[in-house]
Amino acid sequence: MELKVNNATPSKLPLAMAIVLTLVGVGRIVSTYHVFNQAYDETAHIACGMEWLDKGTFRMEPQHPPLPRVASALGPYLSGLRLPNIRVIDPTHPTDFDRYGAGNEILNARGQYARNLTLARVGTLPFFLLAALVTFLWARSLFGDWPAVLAVALVTTLPVILGFCSVAYVDPALFAFLPAALFAWIRWLDAPRGWRSVVLGAAVAGAVLSNAPSMVFLPPCCLAILVCRWWAQKDSAKSTAGQSLVESMRQMFREWTRPSLVAFLAMCFVLWGGYRFSAEPLDQMFDHPMAKVQNSGLPSPVKSLALKLLSLNPRVPAPDFFRGIHNILGENSKLYPAYIFGKVKRGGWWYFYPVMLIFKTPPVFTFLGILGTGWALGQFYRGQNWKLAAPAVSVLTILFVGMFIKVNLGVRHILFIYPLLAIVAAYACCELWALRSRWPRLMPVTLGGLLLGLILSTSWIHPNYLSYTSVFAGSTPDKNILIGGDFDAGQNILRLSHLLAEHKVDHLHLRLYTSADLTQMNLPPFQTLALYEHATGWIAISNYHIRLGESPWFPATFNGYTWLEAYQPIATIDKTIRLYYIPETSEAESHRAATPATGR
Repeated sequence: MELKVNNATPSKLPLAMAIVLTLVGVGRIVSTYHVFNQAYDETAHIACGMEWLDKGTFRMEPQHPPLPRVASALGPYLSGLRLPNIRVIDPTHPTDFDRYGAGNEILNARGQYARNLTLARVGTLPFFLLAALVTFLWARSLFGDWPAVLAVALVTTLPVILGFCSVAYVDPALFAFLPAALFAWIRWLDAPRGWRSVVLGAAVAGAVLSNAPSMVFLPPCCLAILVCRWWAQKDSAKSTAGQSLVESMRQMFREWTRPSLVAFLAMCFVLWGGYRFSAEPLDQMFDHPMAKVQNSGLPSPVKSLALKLLSLNPRVPAPDFFRGIHNILGENSKLYPAYIFGKVKRGGWWYFYPVMLIFKTPPVFTFLGILGTGWALGQFYRGQNWKLAAPAVSVLTILFVGMFIKVNLGVRHILFIYPLLAIVAAYACCELWALRSRWPRLMPVTLGGLLLGLILSTSWIHPNYLSYTSVFAGSTPDKNILIGGDFDAGQNILRLSHLLAEHKVDHLHLRLYTSADLTQMNLPPFQTLALYEHATGWIAISNYHIRLGESPWFPATFNGYTWLEAYQPIATIDKTIRLYYIPETSEAESHRAATPATGR
């Protein structure tokens, strides 16, 4: 049976309910601002956005696009803050700017750390609102009003969404714009005309301006949806007015030519505007471009064409966009270390993203998402409802493409999969509810129990959304997930400060995974705990360092702090920071106490 779209005039009540649910999500997000200090990458994003606003350039790190960074820097900028002097970390690499240090100066300016951080984080809220709106409109176009409300409820209560939308990261922007671009693509395929072309171009540009993964995941998803549409309509296309399939496709492409051009121009205009309509001569975009092309392994015809283009030296619009593309091309070959199941591997694992989704997603949502995806694909196979299949095939496409991504730094890189999963999960709820005619008591109770369990499981963990893990991650999730903010993004330093004050600690050793300026975090006098240093007294250390030593880039140091596991911590903070008190003993006794842990 094919689903019928609710074509009746939409009631105001479902829309009002969706707005209320979204505002509740906003309230939950905002209520975390005073609890957590900056997550690791917030300072870098704020500094780069401030460069765009204050200096009109975007040179510090162009590989991450400007939209979410400018949004995070806008609040501090409007409050009167500006970009401080930027130092170069390594003189041999003049583009290696200390953006983290600059971000810390912005956050600590005027002694108003909490206020400045809040102003930065508020810039993420519009992306949360947009994602909720797109989820509602997309689900309503498929199932009607109340299933759309359910989809909004699902996506706005997920801990992983609330967690990352509470920090000034770039990922929430793509969480909103990639589903928006896919929904605009579906509407454009249905009727490629007028404002739909403009909206499609603007949505695609928004996705590209949000985060680099858009250029990896968006085209395959659009292609998958196009194939579904073609498959669903190929039989009718053959029989229309006696046309062959080839003739029908030719007619389709003729009809698409002008709308496609409009969409492309809209995309280019918005994308260029995101880079302040900047332009530079080609030879200024990269160092020694002629020599690089001469020494490249390009085929001779391509090399000749490239050299001729360089000799003409045209002005190129949005040069920082192309610098970012140039930087991104090398990212997948850098073999970043990835951590999962207590193991580190450079280049990651093909199964990283599916496993992380299971670890970071409530089991009920996972179950409904899998069920809805299967049912949607089955509906497509039987009734060839390509619009219903679109979110399901997009989910599978994202997971498939993710198998080839070697930068496995966390589920945040595919955060945009959740609105799509929420839509198919809402469809699963519709199908379960429809079964009440067969099981009038069992199905309502089962569905109600599932949704109630989901609500409770995503509410009691407030405000620890960033570190949330499902039961599948086990009782010691730091042994399974650790890198990239999926568990510890260095967000609990303020909590540590309060804990130390409660214990009246006047001096301690620290080794914390954070980008914060620890001298500004209301901590007592401290020393940095060195690798293999068997200190005594008060010690605060991140689980990140106990598991990984210096960092995952240096495997030889992994056991540099494991000696602490021989001791029982006084307290733990959200399973991310351990606080120890180790009495003073002789050096030999301390070494004997630590030896068993070091050998593990």
